[in-house]
Amino acid sequence: MISRRAFLKGSLLLGGALAAEGFIFEPKRFRVEEVGIEVRGLAPEFDRFTICQITDIHHSPFVGLDYVSQVVETANGLNADLIALTGDYIDDSREYMAPVIKCLTGLKARRAVVSVLGNHDHFIGRGYAADVIRSHGVPLLENSNMVIEGGKGALCIAGVKDYWEDVPDCRAALRGVDREVPRILLCHHPDYCEYLPRDERVDLVLSGHTHGGQVRLPFSIAPLLPSDFGQKYSGGLVRNGPTQVYVSRGIGVVGIPVRLNCPPELTVVRLTAANGPSGRTAGQVAR
Repeated sequence: MISRRAFLKGSLLLGGALAAEGFIFEPKRFRVEEVGIEVRGLAPEFDRFTICQITDIHHSPFVGLDYVSQVVETANGLNADLIALTGDYIDDSREYMAPVIKCLTGLKARRAVVSVLGNHDHFIGRGYAADVIRSHGVPLLENSNMVIEGGKGALCIAGVKDYWEDVPDCRAALRGVDREVPRILLCHHPDYCEYLPRDERVDLVLSGHTHGGQVRLPFSIAPLLPSDFGQKYSGGLVRNGPTQVYVSRGIGVVGIPVRLNCPPELTVVRLTAANGPSGRTAGQVAR
């Protein structure tokens, strides 16, 4: 029978190991998560079009620029067609905004780098956050869109304002886009996906915000999740009727700077025509 002293010693060692993993190691070991998404009506020119999503950096004393630079370097090595920045670049201090956006200007994509704001970006003033992003030459989609053309096809990349701190408007974001053109919507908070207009075509939404809960229990349950819809948007691919929603676990941490059984994520979405390969997750690469 194990002695009480041995039990306590073992418990302390286990607790120390978990604390080191959760506070020191896992928050800096981001993974590249690759997911294939089928899109109906996707033109041949956009078959296997890749989108690298970076979200929830939360630059702060706990998420430094050296780490963000590693993310940028890895993202550039993926040779994505588009890089989508889906909000929460800082935690809550204005001094961190310009440095992290400057770091992100090192991102390279074949077609474009685009962005939306998250709720934390409003904590330093929505106007200030937007001005910093635009002054660094990064297009900011606020209930607006850009259409990428190629050959005889096109792809719409739209973005909405933040669900918690502003007024997202999917209709405004898609205004003027031909219904035959496939649409990708950037939306920081996935809860807004529950309220998308049913008569608007939205093929895929890229979101973040929930961080996967940062801590996951067995069976991948996140005890704390900033969503009104339980575990639905804890992370990964979700289907809302005809719309697919991908929720990234994000790059940084917020609140208690811990991640356990929920590593940071750099997402690569590969679009395929609807009659192509399955849209199931293709794999993941630890970094």
